[in-house]
Amino acid sequence: MKMKLFQTICRQLRSSKGFSVESAALVAFSTSSYSCGRKKKVNPYEEVDQEKYSNLVQSVLSSRGVAHTPGSVEEDALLCGPVSKHKPPKQDIFLQGKRFHEALESILSPQETFKERDENLLKSGYIESVQHILKDVSGVRALESAVQHETLNYIGLLDCVAEYQGKLCVIDWKTSEKPKPFIQSTFDNPLQVVAYMGAMNHDTNYSFQVQCGLIVVAYKDGSPAHPHFMDAELCSQYWAKWLLRLEEYMEKKKNQNIQKPE
Repeated sequence: MKMKLFQTICRQLRSSKGFSVESAALVAFSTSSYSCGRKKKVNPYEEVDQEKYSNLVQSVLSSRGVAHTPGSVEEDALLCGPVSKHKPPKQDIFLQGKRFHEALESILSPQETFKERDENLLKSGYIESVQHILKDVSGVRALESAVQHETLNYIGLLDCVAEYQGKLCVIDWKTSEKPKPFIQSTFDNPLQVVAYMGAMNHDTNYSFQVQCGLIVVAYKDGSPAHPHFMDAELCSQYWAKWLLRLEEYMEKKKNQNIQKPE
């Protein structure tokens, strides 16, 4: 019965481009130190294992196997597995991605104070790679912030919500050693962006709606990062694909539970 209800909801959302809702409660929420510049309410997700749930979206995306994973986008290799024998160890990949995100948070959060550690982070090739992108980023609304889609029952942890060239976007920062000049090169990353966007737009802890996305692929050698902007129409297309993937994942999990012995 629950699965049929879930499938019905997915079909309705696909037909109505349901990654946005008309209104949201006028409150702000973030798990980081900065969100929208307003006074934070009590964090409803503080008791949630955020590391576990931040991986849920990726678990859905990687459930079909390696062919559908983000490939050499290094941060996601932790979930999808390495695709090359010449890749750095997972620990190094994790640290590189973690430090890159810490440096970006220091840059983008007006409440952050720069320390000696931060200054070292800012000297990385990844940060050099995104300098031309950061010039077009303003009006930061949320950083490293949890979102929940109560209807579809998933939680995510997005990187950033800010204006890019004047348009409010969910921004996903990625690192790669290989060039990713086209959005197709980012594999399932657009689905990840719209998943977070849909959750945010249905999360009453946020007072704003987001209709656009941005994937930024930064390079360790400092080469200019590739920005992949997703307008509202493109996001709607990927949202329909995300719902299909989510429905497929839920059906798979249901079948696995049925097959488990009592």
